[in-house]
Amino acid sequence: MRPSDLMYIALKAGEIMLRSGAEIYRVEETIVRICESYGVRCESFVLPTGIFISLVDDKGRTNTAFMRIRDRKVDLTSIDRVNSLSRRIQKSHPDFEGVLRELEEIENVERHSFSVRLAATGLGSLAFTLLFQGSLYDSITALIIGCISYLAKEILTRKGLFLFLENLIAGLVTGFLSTAAVNLFPLLDGYKIIIGSILMYLPGVLITNSIKDALYGDLVASMTRLGEAILTVTVLVAGVGIALFICANRR
Repeated sequence: MRPSDLMYIALKAGEIMLRSGAEIYRVEETIVRICESYGVRCESFVLPTGIFISLVDDKGRTNTAFMRIRDRKVDLTSIDRVNSLSRRIQKSHPDFEGVLRELEEIENVERHSFSVRLAATGLGSLAFTLLFQGSLYDSITALIIGCISYLAKEILTRKGLFLFLENLIAGLVTGFLSTAAVNLFPLLDGYKIIIGSILMYLPGVLITNSIKDALYGDLVASMTRLGEAILTVTVLVAGVGIALFICANRR
């Protein structure tokens, strides 16, 4: 395989994994494994927002490439499929077209529909409220509020607004609706409803990956991801707090 083709599929594999929320060490390991499977020495340096690859061909020439990563999500299935593909490459050494075709298939696989994601968010809100010892009525209210806040977040996402504003609006919607529900039905526990409704937005995978990156020595990536997680939580809490503050002052 030509070095240019090898660099392309290595970058594509790394891009899919990083966009899907993979740990830094796993992305670097996958890139190096793909390149070394074809007898090419490779060095990779990955940050949460970019991938650097340097290949040394059989004539001693160095080829370097960089890819900027702007959007990230959690997609464990894509991470697993790319990781499995890299191990198959190591064993069977398929041609460029075969590898590229499978990477494009992984990248373009059909995601869960909005209705499925909305239902999962609502059921998750219900389950978390029950977990925190909320009543059945609290849980049903959290289910409804969780679905409405996710709908608002999805609308903002489709308009292309940045992530932190989406989380702020989700927090505001949750705070206002929870307060309104308690005002209408005083037996409800507003705090348990709020907790159940916003727990789905907390960046648990991001925090876990930041700790794993630190354990593997990727301290820059670890601090970056931990900072992003802290900002996400802060914005969510700020949205809820602003809503509660406004409602309290109107009484």
